[in-house]
Amino acid sequence: MKSNLYTLLIVFATLFAAVSCDNDVWNELPSPIANFFTTYFPGGEVNSYTKGESTSVVSVKNGVTVTFNSDNVWIDVNGNGSTLPSIFLYDQLPAPLYNYLQEMEAMNGVYRVDRNSTRYKVELQDTYVQYTIATGEIYYPSAPPQDAMTISASASAD
Repeated sequence: MKSNLYTLLIVFATLFAAVSCDNDVWNELPSPIANFFTTYFPGGEVNSYTKGESTSVVSVKNGVTVTFNSDNVWIDVNGNGSTLPSIFLYDQLPAPLYNYLQEMEAMNGVYRVDRNSTRYKVELQDTYVQYTIATGEIYYPSAPPQDAMTISASASAD
């Protein structure tokens, strides 16, 4: 009985030490970034946080790498070979782009999303879809370049 208690204490001490190490990096994260990970990638172990002059990058162990701008708003979410969660896509993509991806049945095949002030780019396994913010146009190049399609937001909403 006493040895079981000591074994249990050792296990808890080891777990506490492991969690404490993770908290060091976690505690460095600004609140908006920490909230982003809590919402879209819960349970992910933050591996590193690097803050530059205009961007910061957070890497999750065996998972995503997210780049944030100086306002702590994501600009690039890279699954590093894993697909991105549907809740992230639903919450963060413009509705016409999200609906288009649903129509393509591509929701479970999104590996990366990046955005800037003019467009969103969604990377799928072998191609991408681009959404122009100002016009609402969706550009999807299929396998052969001559078959690339441009769709207006009004056409994709029908």
